[in-house]
Amino acid sequence: MIKVSEIAQILGGKVVGDESIEISTIRPVSSDEKGGLAIVFAKSDLKGLSETLSDVIVGPKVVLETQAKTKIIIDELDADKLNQLMRFYKVHKYQLFDQGNTSETPDVYIGKHCQIGENCHFMPGVKIMNGVTIGNNVAIHANTVIKEGTVIGNNVTIDSNNSIGNYSFEYMTGKLTRYERVESVGRVIIQDDVEIGCNNTIDRGTLGNTVIGRGTKIDNLVQIGHDCKIGQHCLLVSQTGFAGHTILEDNVIVHGQAGTAGHLTIGKNSVVKAKSGVSHSFPENSDLFGYPAKDARSYYKNLATLNKLTNKSKKSNSNESPKNKGFIARVFNL
Repeated sequence: MIKVSEIAQILGGKVVGDESIEISTIRPVSSDEKGGLAIVFAKSDLKGLSETLSDVIVGPKVVLETQAKTKIIIDELDADKLNQLMRFYKVHKYQLFDQGNTSETPDVYIGKHCQIGENCHFMPGVKIMNGVTIGNNVAIHANTVIKEGTVIGNNVTIDSNNSIGNYSFEYMTGKLTRYERVESVGRVIIQDDVEIGCNNTIDRGTLGNTVIGRGTKIDNLVQIGHDCKIGQHCLLVSQTGFAGHTILEDNVIVHGQAGTAGHLTIGKNSVVKAKSGVSHSFPENSDLFGYPAKDARSYYKNLATLNKLTNKSKKSNSNESPKNKGFIARVFNL
């Protein structure tokens, strides 16, 4: 718990409202979660100010127009000051000041303040850090690391060499370095009946949560960025990558080596074919292919037209006399 007055002091802001409010949660401006502290982190957050459900909000003077009980007005968001607040919050949220191995199984590390369900199996080399919650019937295989605050549902299988709950890849302009990492205080939430293959990385949210929906299956060598929302019953094939704030709605299939830019939504029941690059949002039932990805039928039509033009060009060249061919070769050094 941290008081509004302490937050304002750390960030160098001015309080408008009740300074005595205590905060136990940091969350995004746009979130279904009620209460807590919201921070205007990017220009896109300004669009959600009118609907924010936070009790306290930090940002420029425009936040005075929100319904939040208390506002903290700052001229600019300083990376050093923000990180000071976030680290203080993270240390106390997950009780990182009190660490140690509570596991009774050799070669398995389970941190303090964890909740572990029934019938769980952890293989050698597994590390479960502070404040992790795990449901029933969960199997985690060798050398997988589950970082602080992660929530794992029931009937989940996680294969070997995964890293779940990593820092988000979020940076601000710093004073001493050009890019300064922003401390990430969100979590990874893995819902029931999820299966995760080998050698995957799933980043925690910066302010919110990265969510893997119920029944989703993830192949090997998949990267899921911070604050992504993967819907229920999705299939993510090997070597796919999802930049931060990607939303996949339910029943989306993404084939091998496809990837997405950040801050976009792919509607439910869509398919992204192999090696595609998705650069903007698409509605439900989309069938996507290519780079940049577009409707697969349109892409195939374009390819067919291009092939016809290429074939015509080849036929035209084949009809030239050998004498003309030699002339072209000499002139252009072909």
